[in-house]
Amino acid sequence: MPYSLSRAHKKIIRNIAFPIMAIVGLMICFVIALAVFLAQQQTADEIKREQNLARGMIDIRLSELAKIVNDYAFWDDAVSNLTKETNFEWAETNVGPTMKERYGVDAVFVLDPDGRTTYGMSNESRTQLPAAQIMTSGFDRILSERASRGSEATASGIALADGRPALVAVSPIRPYNGLVDETKDRRTILAFVDLLDDAELDRLSKVYRLPDLHIEEGGASATASVVVTTSDGRVPVRLAWTGDDPGKRLLEKLLPFLLALLAAFVILILFVFRQMTVLLRNLRKTEERASHDPLTGLLNRSVLMRKLEAMTDIKGQVTPHTLLYLDLDGFKAVNDRFGHEVGDMVLRTASHHIKAAVPDNASVYRLGGDEFAVLIAEDLDVSIIRSIGAQIIGAISLPMSVANQTVKVGATIGVSIAPKDGKAPLDLIRHADQALYMGKREGKGSIRFYIGVPSNSSRQKSQ
Repeated sequence: MPYSLSRAHKKIIRNIAFPIMAIVGLMICFVIALAVFLAQQQTADEIKREQNLARGMIDIRLSELAKIVNDYAFWDDAVSNLTKETNFEWAETNVGPTMKERYGVDAVFVLDPDGRTTYGMSNESRTQLPAAQIMTSGFDRILSERASRGSEATASGIALADGRPALVAVSPIRPYNGLVDETKDRRTILAFVDLLDDAELDRLSKVYRLPDLHIEEGGASATASVVVTTSDGRVPVRLAWTGDDPGKRLLEKLLPFLLALLAAFVILILFVFRQMTVLLRNLRKTEERASHDPLTGLLNRSVLMRKLEAMTDIKGQVTPHTLLYLDLDGFKAVNDRFGHEVGDMVLRTASHHIKAAVPDNASVYRLGGDEFAVLIAEDLDVSIIRSIGAQIIGAISLPMSVANQTVKVGATIGVSIAPKDGKAPLDLIRHADQALYMGKREGKGSIRFYIGVPSNSSRQKSQ
């Protein structure tokens, strides 16, 4: 049947080529998606590591501050100069402004057993302001936690100092060696404060490799951050920094290659599609040439044979159908008189007239020379077949104007009906041809049905 080769190739493309290309394309997209996911996961893991590092940074600094304050509080000289009466000169020299340079301590407070400030240093100078006025949220909680742990305990935590987050460590002043511990039940407290100001954050940023470490106010905008709270849990403090992005670096190296691979695949698909389109177009043209008559464009004898064969199923049952075999009357005379070019034009015109005269469910074939066939895949009444044949003869018999010439031809038709007149394609064609011969012999321009003409009859058609 026509275009069977094109349909076979289309089926291969649809059932094999397309699925393979789709699978390869999906695999490439999956690899790209997986690379993006792994890159994001790598960055997320790195941010999580940095967050743990930031929390550990605070804990380490608080531990350092607690050790420093404990060393200064656990000192006989501190007991002598800061508990009963405050020796301001000693305090200035030993626990005053020099603490900033030594240990990065921004503020120092000495609190008597009743919580009153007996000495204060802030911003490397002595201050008259009480600790309670400078130290707000979290400071009282640190003091109460220290008291709950016992008279020897040191405590640390986060509080606000002048409204800014600060790391605080407090320890009881007590004798180290040689002095009687007269303040065991009523301790004087030494407090060290490390403000998380820009200078301190810059130092921590360099030590812990957290670029642009700062305290972020409002909504989160930095690429990485962690929230800590003052020791009383009331004030959240968001430490933010520019987080490392190893996933981005991975994608910068890997993604161009994957995108190039995808682009190459797309180009390959377009190329394959183009080649397939050209192939199918060429196949269609080849099939057209193989299945159609090049002069008239009608289907040829080989297609008719396949069509007739298809009328019989695998069980040998034949679908009723009618075959009209027709021959042009007077064509040889026209061809001889006006030449082959005019003859070809007559054949083309006749083919158009035949196609216009037959019903929609009929197919028209040129068998060669001036012979044509009409196949109707239907069991028709004889009267209807005669009517169709008459329309064909009437259309062909009209005068034709070709190459500035008016010519006239006619047609004679032989009819065979399946399965009555035969089941095999060759039998039907032969019987229709024999009926045509009888029609030619008895009178041109007629329609003749097969009525059992002997198969060995030879015909010499009159032109």
